[in-house]
Amino acid sequence: MPEETSASTPMKRRDFLNWLIGGSVIATVVGVGSSMLSYLWPTKAATTKGVGTERTEVGAAGDIPEGKGKIVVHQDQPVIVIHTKEGFAAFSAACTHVACLVTWDETKQQIFCPCHGAYFDTKGNVLAGPPPRPLPAFTVTVVNDKIYIGGA
Repeated sequence: MPEETSASTPMKRRDFLNWLIGGSVIATVVGVGSSMLSYLWPTKAATTKGVGTERTEVGAAGDIPEGKGKIVVHQDQPVIVIHTKEGFAAFSAACTHVACLVTWDETKQQIFCPCHGAYFDTKGNVLAGPPPRPLPAFTVTVVNDKIYIGGA
């Protein structure tokens, strides 16, 4: 005579392991699938980053003397603002190699990436190191002795 199962019968070890493995496979497929879909269809915020007429006040022109630099945040990304003989310039502070944060080397008057020894000139062009392209530039304006980056 076959045994009848009741609600109080404990789950067999094999059934529990099958349930656990099946659940983890489903969770993995969902996780990988959602990552792939988010890569293929980026959010609206990701597609419009850096676009627009928003501008950020860096500070007074006297806050960055000639030959100095300062890192600020503009539209949720780091930007390096430098003051050269030609005036003010602003570039993305994320190195184009692997997005390390660049700094201003006052002695060489160049932008420096400490991760892999890369150097950029005051126009954002690569002078040395592995970066594949120049640093993206930002518009800089000085109005009433205030420095602004971005905007139209």
